[in-house]
Amino acid sequence: MEEFGRADWRSDAFGLQRNVEVLRLIYDTAPIGLAFLSPDCRYLQINQRLTEICGISIEGHLGRTVRECVPMLADSVEAIVRSIMTTGEPVTGIEVSGQRPGENAHRTWTTYWHPVRGLQGDVVGVNVAAEEITERKLTEAKLREREQQFYSLSDSIPQLVWMADETGRIFWFNSRWYDYTGMPSVDGEPHDWQNVLDPASRMKTDLDWQQALRKGAPLELELGLRRRDGEYHPFLTRVIPLRDASGMVYRWIGTHVDISEQKRREEHIRFIALELSHRTKNLLAVVIAVAKQTALYANDIQQYQECFVNRLDALAHCHDLLVRDNWQGAPLHDLVMAQMKPFNETNSNRIKASGPLVILRPDVVQNLGLALHELATNASKHGALSNTFGNILIDWQIDPESGRVRVLWSEQGGPPVIPPHKHGFGHVVIEQVVPRALDGHGKLEFLPTGVNWAFDFLNRNE
Repeated sequence: MEEFGRADWRSDAFGLQRNVEVLRLIYDTAPIGLAFLSPDCRYLQINQRLTEICGISIEGHLGRTVRECVPMLADSVEAIVRSIMTTGEPVTGIEVSGQRPGENAHRTWTTYWHPVRGLQGDVVGVNVAAEEITERKLTEAKLREREQQFYSLSDSIPQLVWMADETGRIFWFNSRWYDYTGMPSVDGEPHDWQNVLDPASRMKTDLDWQQALRKGAPLELELGLRRRDGEYHPFLTRVIPLRDASGMVYRWIGTHVDISEQKRREEHIRFIALELSHRTKNLLAVVIAVAKQTALYANDIQQYQECFVNRLDALAHCHDLLVRDNWQGAPLHDLVMAQMKPFNETNSNRIKASGPLVILRPDVVQNLGLALHELATNASKHGALSNTFGNILIDWQIDPESGRVRVLWSEQGGPPVIPPHKHGFGHVVIEQVVPRALDGHGKLEFLPTGVNWAFDFLNRNE
């Protein structure tokens, strides 16, 4: 029995020793730093991982105080140990930072402090576990920096920008959103972007947004957003999902681009296209009428060609004026100068024009331009411009009460005028076409001293 007891004791001792060795192996190979501190903050045990805090070996720690090994952390460590010795309560999640001797790199650890109790239940030391989180802190800092850059960039662009979590709940708007909508910024309680949607597009937008959330797919659509003054404006909206390494959507980013000006330009282009088609048809109708009428009064093909080309030139001068002023009309003075230019080139200073500023409607420009051309053509062939000393006076006035414009063409100094027995196309234009087109009244006189033409019309749009 005695030998059996002695053998059993040896077996227990061997098992205990082996357990201690296993615990030592675990202690030394643990992926986190471990240490056991005495009540006066001396290292009684420490593993290799924790020595990386200060770069001192395990042997260099044992029996020495924290203040001797890591003086930069001594105050905070001693305070924690005092607290545990007094209260017997653990202290966890404490971050400590520092630099190893001879290194500039800043390192951070999360530490956990637990009391160790003796046989009587009193606290006899403190177990310390430290996990280095330097890389995590650097990653978090870079992430915060990037987020700050994103927020700064989002606030500097003209678009309205927001972010939502994977469920579609919006948790952030950029400052442009609040400036545009006039909604108050409430931390943690951002307003849903659908609250400012145009009711006309709300239902479709909600359906498309829910479908994008289910599929995790990008979304693009046009919708109306209410401005702070209550008016709705069109926006091009794009929403894209952000995915993590596993491909799961963890965030959504939405942008709204104001396309009001683009819509106005598109509408203006459509208007211009329709207006151009309308005016082109009208111009072609005028050209066809001029061609037919010129043919009726031409004696031969050469005369037809000459008269027709000259009349097309007159129409072209009118068209140039209207294009220059975006088809809003043209000044009467500019119309007179444009139609008289071919005749002034050979009759310098013999054509005088005067009158107040009058902006003519586009249809007045074309019709009155043709009349002036026919009058000038007749003057160069038979009237005041057919000799070397005749002249033409063109004067106009506006009746302030009726708003009617009165134009007076007067020739002087030309050969004695003999009233024509046969009327040509020019006479038809002056006496019939122009008055009928402009609802005007004209009187053409072949006086012995020269041709006079008085014409009045209403220039206002009615």
